[in-house]
Amino acid sequence: MQWDDLRVFLAIAQAGSLRRAARVLGFGQPTVIRHLRQLEQSLGTRLFERTPDGHRLTKGGQHLMPMAQSMADAATAIDRRRMAFGDDGGGVVRVSAGEWPARFLAPRLASLSTTHRDLTVELVETHSEPDLDRREADLLIQHGLAARGHLVRVSLGTIAAAIYGAAGLVESQPTTRTEARWRSCAWVAYDAPHEYFGSMAFLMGHLGDRRPRVRANRFSLQLEAIRAGAGLGILPCFVGDPDPTLVRLTAPLPELTDSYWLLVHPDLKTVPRVRLLIDWIRTAFKEGKSMLQGSRREASR
Repeated sequence: MQWDDLRVFLAIAQAGSLRRAARVLGFGQPTVIRHLRQLEQSLGTRLFERTPDGHRLTKGGQHLMPMAQSMADAATAIDRRRMAFGDDGGGVVRVSAGEWPARFLAPRLASLSTTHRDLTVELVETHSEPDLDRREADLLIQHGLAARGHLVRVSLGTIAAAIYGAAGLVESQPTTRTEARWRSCAWVAYDAPHEYFGSMAFLMGHLGDRRPRVRANRFSLQLEAIRAGAGLGILPCFVGDPDPTLVRLTAPLPELTDSYWLLVHPDLKTVPRVRLLIDWIRTAFKEGKSMLQGSRREASR
């Protein structure tokens, strides 16, 4: 019995179909089928039934599932601890972060690559939360913080946000500078699938039955629309304040000032290259504190 066969079995069980499992694994579908057939032949039983909705575990598959998952968990634990063997500060560290902290860190990575040439940083911008136990990421930057059990957490400070508009729009529409902005101005915001974000709940609470004129699934797209004068929008102060094309129209909004945390699995916290990156991220947030908190300039009057 080969571990690769079991890995494919788990992927099919979790994804619910050969096609989705192949996409998750990065394999071609014929490769997935070959591994599944090898495993079924070695066990002498069928592991899945094909249904209109995909693939469903047979009784044999249900019996195999917890044992295969235990093997996967053990393999992941070995992989985490392998990082510490002979680690000299080089190698790859994968950092997962939301759009705001990822944008803050990205332009600062140049200094890190200059001083640590053997270190490769994979910065992944995502709205979802990776599983650190399964090493979907080595480090996670997250705001707010629910209970995370065994994960080690490091405080990074806060990121403030305010309302901004393009200089031309603000000049042509005086109401952008007043509370009348909620009733009279166009707005740029996230699309419907992201209305669960705190910034969206805040904005929709102020707009009432009005809706943003421009909606986008990514912050970077909203920023370009705001810069172009499509409407007002909520931006982190570290993005809006240095931009000469934008005007800040409010003080930092207390309702949208979030605390950010760096999470790491206990097995990885002492790995030299991971430790190096943890320290670098903490320093970057510390040095950028006034910019992140929006205290470098007062709101425009």
